[in-house]
Amino acid sequence: MTGIDKTTQPATHAARPRRPVSFRTRLAVTVGLLLLVMLLAVILVQNISLDWAFQHQVDTIATGSSRNTITTEPSTPSDGVPGTADSCNAGSCDVTGTIPAATAGQAGAEGVVLTVRDGVVQWMRYGSLAVFAVAALLAVLLVWRLSGKLTARLDSISRQATRLDPDHPTGRISLDHPDAETASLAAALNTMLDRIEQSNNLQRSFIRNASHELRTPITTIGTSLEALMAQDRFPEDVKPTIRHAIEANRKSGELITSLLELSRIQTAPDTGTEPTNPARIVRDALETHARQAQSRNLRINTDGLDVYEGDTVETNLRYLSLAVDNLVRNAIIHNTDHGTVTCSIHDDGQHVTIGISNTTTPPTNPEATADLIQPFHRGDATRMSNQPGHGLGLSITKACADAIGATLDISRPTPDTFQARIALIRHIGMPIG
Repeated sequence: MTGIDKTTQPATHAARPRRPVSFRTRLAVTVGLLLLVMLLAVILVQNISLDWAFQHQVDTIATGSSRNTITTEPSTPSDGVPGTADSCNAGSCDVTGTIPAATAGQAGAEGVVLTVRDGVVQWMRYGSLAVFAVAALLAVLLVWRLSGKLTARLDSISRQATRLDPDHPTGRISLDHPDAETASLAAALNTMLDRIEQSNNLQRSFIRNASHELRTPITTIGTSLEALMAQDRFPEDVKPTIRHAIEANRKSGELITSLLELSRIQTAPDTGTEPTNPARIVRDALETHARQAQSRNLRINTDGLDVYEGDTVETNLRYLSLAVDNLVRNAIIHNTDHGTVTCSIHDDGQHVTIGISNTTTPPTNPEATADLIQPFHRGDATRMSNQPGHGLGLSITKACADAIGATLDISRPTPDTFQARIALIRHIGMPIG
């Protein structure tokens, strides 16, 4: 028979975290105790008022009775013989007596009763009103304070949730000394973030593995078709179809390369940094896509780059170059013929902002501009529009910006203008010669 080690049980109970007290229970108990104290105070004030009022009236009645009792003494005549009066003709007569006051005494008693009643009622009314007013004020202040603690915790949860990135929910919501309700809410949100992060990791893992598996057969198909075309193995009426298949295969290869790049940046970003010249990176990207810009007769405006020529930023060169290259390529592809591409760099002392804007066709849904960052989102350019790209350019740019600690902002200053800005934390280095 297996024995149970009872010595380990106290340690287990001691390690168990204390369950937070419910805010509802705390509020109900506090308000209940306050009302009980209020009632006790009302009773106490009423008793003190009654006792004081009756005692005061008793003292008043006693004082008034002693003053209203009148006793007559025998008068002393002029001849000095006590007990005689002129009206008695020198004869002895009873002149000692009390003035009747029955009617006056009855009226006085009724007045005393009324006075006592009025005094008691008045003191009870004023005392109760004062106690209830003070207790109500204390109850409001106490409930306001307790509910303020709850709303402060809810505000903290809202602020932390707002700062979280759904695509990279690495942070979690934490509270100091939470109530049961707020602790349950924070735990539920953290559980949801765990599931989101797990789902994102599984999705990226699937994309990475699928891309690796597809890369080899796509490369083989493209190489084989190009070799057969070079050997002139196809009839003339079949060659247009083969060329179309080769082009589609090439686009599939580019898509897989982009997916792999996006997956690598999101799952295992390179954290290395070096002094980088943003102006030179922008000029290199413009030079790379110069032929494509010339084919559409685009005007390239680089006046905004001259003010920052020579300064450097401490960042990852590869990711910043990839992000800028995608933005320049987007500005050319989604431009209008004879349009304009404007490149600028702004330094506010804390951030270096690279801005690339281009003319474009007014969208049918301007409110959906922020959705362009999502993978495979092309805006009004559908897959049947025969435009290059796969809707991953801005997604890769966003991933690169997140990897280097920068922020990407896209907007439409005017209906026919698209603008993208990358804000980098400024670390000025030595000018590049």
